[in-house]
Amino acid sequence: MQMQGYNFFKFIFIIFLALNFYSCEMEDDQGGNVNVRFKLVYGSEPLEMFKQYNYPVSKDKFFMTRLSFFLSELKLKSSSGEVLLKDIDYINLTNAYTGGVPANGYEYEIKGVKSGDYSSLNFGIGVPPLSNNKQPKDYPANSLLSSSAEYWSSWQSYIFFRPEGKIGLEGSNVLDTDFALHLGANDAYRNFELAKSINVKEGSTTNVDVTIDMEKFFNGKSLHDINDTHQIHSLFQMPLIINLADNLQTAIK
Repeated sequence: MQMQGYNFFKFIFIIFLALNFYSCEMEDDQGGNVNVRFKLVYGSEPLEMFKQYNYPVSKDKFFMTRLSFFLSELKLKSSSGEVLLKDIDYINLTNAYTGGVPANGYEYEIKGVKSGDYSSLNFGIGVPPLSNNKQPKDYPANSLLSSSAEYWSSWQSYIFFRPEGKIGLEGSNVLDTDFALHLGANDAYRNFELAKSINVKEGSTTNVDVTIDMEKFFNGKSLHDINDTHQIHSLFQMPLIINLADNLQTAIK
């Protein structure tokens, strides 16, 4: 009986040591880095600011001068759960794609991500409805959303996705018409779940590529008639905004 009791306590002691060792290992895991590389393209070729491209179907010549957007609820998902990388941030691709195309795209790095195997990258484009229902004045000065620079007061919404440029309408070779196809309002918020095999290792950086195809933004689920509407600044244009937001879902991979 004494020997059995001794073996039992020995077994319990070994289990305790194993659990303590595992706990220490978990605490010591400093995680790895996740580098999201936003790659801007137009169909089969890289997109560069101020470089001419042909608009879908009409073949009107245009160039882009800006592309920026709110990135929200950036997460990694696995079979056991999800890890939040960033609640909200503002991404401006303009400078990175001016004067050339960056080989690795626009790099957005998150440090100290829990090590593990993940199956998808999830995020929203825009400001989530609960946050979008507030105004810049409702946020503290150190909040990204306290700035009114990307807020439509008449819409009571932030500007979610902001592509701008110049185009020669109806076949003109003079690219002197400004276009600004801004997306905003809660109905234009879109979630993305990109299936990708992502292995985050402690002390290493894992690259995750996200491609934005502006040709599909103009002509994804439906063609946006830019000759008819090259500026979006009114709530009366919500049907067009919804169509472009749906196009955006086909444009990001």
